Amino acid sequence: MTQVQNAQRARTPKNSVAGGSLPLRLSPEERTEIEAMAEAECRSASNMVRIVFLRGLECMKSTHLPQSGN
Repeated sequence: MTQVQNAQRARTPKNSVAGGSLPLRLSPEERTEIEAMAEAECRSASNMVRIVFLRGLECMKSTHLPQSGN
């Protein structure tokens, strides 16, 4: 029996590398938490940080919309 080879898909948009990486400092506690979350979801720590960032960005956009009329 042979294993089906699926094409590996990228986890980030193709153009995301063009802007380069963005260093992020985390406390040891924050890093431990990210690593635990990443392991639970079978992801890399950097991919988990990206997901956390994107969810936080979505939240910030919805709660801090510019007010019209200023």
